This record gives sequence, structure tokens and C-alpha cells, in this order.
Amino acid sequence: MIDALSAMAVAPAAVSAPDEPLLDVDDIQGNSIAGFMKPVQGVIALSFGPLDGARAWLRDMAPALTTLAGVMPSRLKVRQERLAQGVTAGHTQAAAELDDVWVNLGVSFQGLTKLLGDDPQHAGDLTEFTDEAFTQGLLCRSALLGDPVDPAAEGHPDHWVVGGPDTVPDVLIVVGADRPERMADTLQGLAAAASDLGLAVLYSEQGGKLDAAGSEQFGFRDGVSQPGPRGRLDDGTYLTPRTIDPSVEESVQFGLPGQYLVWPGEFVFGYPAAGADPLVAGPVSSAGPGWSRNGSYLVFRRLRQDVAAFRSFVEDQAAAVAREPGFEHMTPALLEAQIFGRWPSGAPVARTPTADDPALGGDPLANNHFGFAAASQALPLAGGGTTNTYPQAPSDPIGLGCPLAAHIRKVNTRDAGSDQGGKRASYDRRLLRRGLPFGPVLPPDGPDPVDGDRGLLFLSYQTSIRDQFEFLNTSWMGDPTNPRAPSGHDLPIGQNAQPGEDRVRTATLLSPTATSCTVTATAQFVIPTGGGYFFSPSISAITQVLAAG
Repeated sequence: MIDALSAMAVAPAAVSAPDEPLLDVDDIQGNSIAGFMKPVQGVIALSFGPLDGARAWLRDMAPALTTLAGVMPSRLKVRQERLAQGVTAGHTQAAAELDDVWVNLGVSFQGLTKLLGDDPQHAGDLTEFTDEAFTQGLLCRSALLGDPVDPAAEGHPDHWVVGGPDTVPDVLIVVGADRPERMADTLQGLAAAASDLGLAVLYSEQGGKLDAAGSEQFGFRDGVSQPGPRGRLDDGTYLTPRTIDPSVEESVQFGLPGQYLVWPGEFVFGYPAAGADPLVAGPVSSAGPGWSRNGSYLVFRRLRQDVAAFRSFVEDQAAAVAREPGFEHMTPALLEAQIFGRWPSGAPVARTPTADDPALGGDPLANNHFGFAAASQALPLAGGGTTNTYPQAPSDPIGLGCPLAAHIRKVNTRDAGSDQGGKRASYDRRLLRRGLPFGPVLPPDGPDPVDGDRGLLFLSYQTSIRDQFEFLNTSWMGDPTNPRAPSGHDLPIGQNAQPGEDRVRTATLLSPTATSCTVTATAQFVIPTGGGYFFSPSISAITQVLAAG
């Protein structure tokens, strides 16, 4: 794995870099801490039949699962070319030459109970799992996330395509591929192999990138801001490349400029988690049982996006806001950007507040380089040059440039304080997102070929479903005051986690002269239509525990 990018990553820093743990690259499933990052994604939900068949299926699957070691050669090849070209699109020559098919899986608590409930050696392990969100399952926690409680509502679990009262999965298979046709063949083959051993296929779906930029269904580049997991690979290089010149202090705090480095125990069990000082390893994370090491919690949510309703909302609200004093400049494009905190290209409004800048949006060395509490400053890069090719972001503590209710501020407070504490208090709230869209893009005119059934196959990896995924959804995105006030709800995604069926959500905008106005949404633009909570075990846990009964 040693290459120019890797060599850059091990150069000495001006500030002493922390000693990062060696990751067990042959035991960790590859989609967790590294990510498949493939343009095509598929999921299959299964339920166990006879347990002998289920265990035989797990034994067959174990050698076919893609590990951290398995994903890194392709990942490094594409990553180096992206950085060299200054793009995040993934539409590179290196990516075009790949033809990988990678497979991972997760097991629900219901599935673990079936596998281990009659195992005298491991039955007691079930009581050791400490995250009640995982042990209770998504179906029981749905209302806590703000999902509708009215059985007539579309987002109520009674209407889910998977994960509802009669379709709670025991296993979720996740597949990443470079080509749609190979994905389709793989999903079909995996489903057939499971059926042959008595497992029932509850649900299967294929999704993938909508364009070279990786936009989601509302038209915005997705996945720009991901935390950088700390940790070293088996050759001693960092999992997350360090791109800032090692002569400056920021080189030990960031991977890409603006990409905070987070201890791996926030994403994979058995490693140090975040502590009070981001440069000092915190306590080692554990799910409970000893065999949980090298595993992660996997959240799956099938989210339908009502693109037509969102477009209509933006048009109507932009016209209303433009009639308010101080907001005469408001347009639908600007309102969308302020709602998300980024322009469609991925360019942050913090660095370009009045218009999109596609070059900035596609530059991984700049599109995430900003904070909120302090102005950003140009940084020298390890490969030469600086990040100073675009306007820097000014300090924005009250949301004059990027509203406090913008999606990117509701899920990541960066260097600003929050209800959880001071600077960088959100380190232990981050998660690794691995989802891709499903369904075609909504045409601007004419009939909708899928009658609105498009959205996101959301996947995330973390070591606490309750304190990471659920916290972000409920305590920040669905709360009108947190993480900072006056803000409002996360308008496109927040579920407004209040009792009853009042789905109204509001957000506060500030004009350049600090006058305020309120934007109100009454329709849901993101509707849950399925999902589940899973444990993504290590390869050794599958072979030595789950399949060994």
C-alpha cells in the first residue's frame, strides 16, 4: 500500500502526533471504517429458517465477505487520483477501470437471539449488549425518531417495505459494485444461495449514484463531510491520509482540510474512542461481549424523498421570504443552499454565500475546509500548494452566512459550541454514512416513471446507535433549539420528534443585516419506508461464534 500519498501520510509533524492503533484489517468488515464507496449499492434483508441452515449459510458467507484489507487497494488507487485531479466525483480513470463486487452483512438482535439463544456457551452474551436501541430494534424505536405514530401515515412502520411488524430482518446483506449488471447478478445469486439453505428473502433493492458528482435526489452532492477515522493499516500507513503539510499544527487534527480525525472506537469496537482531548485516546469501546471486537453497529433506513413537494416548498417559501425586509435578495436556489448549508455542487455557503462555485464544490482539499466559530485560514498542503485558491470562510457564530438550522450545522457543529459543550464537543456524535440513492431522478416535466418512489438507502456505522445515530436524528435534527438556538428544525430531513402528528417544522434565517424571518414546512420531504438496526460482526465472530452453534 506504500505510494506517494501514503508516504506523505507518515511524515513527521511539527506537533507530536498521537500514537494511533493498528487496525485488524483482516477481521474488520470493509464497509464499516473504510467504506466500499462504490457507485452501485444493493441490500438484501433475510430471515432465518432452520438454524442449522442459517449457520451453514453464515459459514459459507464468511470467506466471501470483504474485509478492510480487501477494500483498501482499490480505495487507495481511486483516492490518490481524486486528490491529484482535485475532484470528489469518483468519475476518474482509476474508477472506470475497476470491476469490484464487495459483500458485507449485519445481524439484528433478533437474529443473534435465534443463533445464540440455545448456545450454552454464548447465550449469556445477549444480555451483555449495552445499547438498548440495538436490543430493542428500529421497529420499537421508530416513534422516538419522530416517525409518524398514526397508522394511516405513510411513514408508520405498518407501511414499511421491510422492518415492519411482519418483516423484521434477521440479517442485512450490503453489496457494493462498480457496475450495475454485476450488482444485479450478485443480488440474485446471494438471494438464491440463502433460499437454498432455508432463509427467506424479505426484501432486495438496488441503488446507485445518480450522476458523477454523487448527488442525492434533491440534487445536492452527498457525502462531502465524513469524519476521518484514526488508525493504521498493516503496513503502518494511516487509514485516513494526512494532506496538510506536517510542519503545521493542523496536520495532526485533520485528514483532508476540515476533516476532523476521530478515534476509531467511535466506529469499530475494540479501539480507543474519543476523549476530552481529541489528540489523546479515550477509553476502548465495547458492545459488551468479548467477540464484539472489530464489529460495528449498522443502521439501515430506506428513506423516500418527496422531491416534487420539496421543489414546490422551496419555490413558495423563497417568494414569501423575499417579501420580508432585508431578504429581498432571496431566490429558490439561495434558499435551498441555506437550508442545506451547501450549494448543489457541494460548495459550502460558508465560503461562497451568494452563488454556487462548482470548482470549489468538487475540490476535496477545500469543500470541507471551514468552521463556524472562527475564520478559516489557508493551509500549506503536504504535496505542495495551499488551500487558498478560493475565498476563505469568515467566522459565523450566529448564522449570518450559514443558518444555525442548516442541515450541515444540525449534524456537525465543527469548532462551535453546542448544547453538548464547547469546541469540538461533537466528536463522539459523528458516524460514517454509507448510503446511496434508489430510484431515478424526478424529471423536470412529464410523468413520474416511479410515482414518487425514490430516495436514499441510508446506511451508517457507529458504536452507539443511541448516542450517535438516534441522538443526531432526535436531539439535533428533530429539535428546534439544539444544538444551538435560535435555529429551528432540520427542514428537509428532521422528523420533528414531538408527540402526536404535528409535522410542522420551522427554521430561522438571518439577513446580512441580522434581521430574521421564519421558514415553515408542513409537508414531510423525507419519509421512512423501512429499515433495521444490525450488528456488523468481525469475520472471526462469524466463524467462531455465530456460525459455530
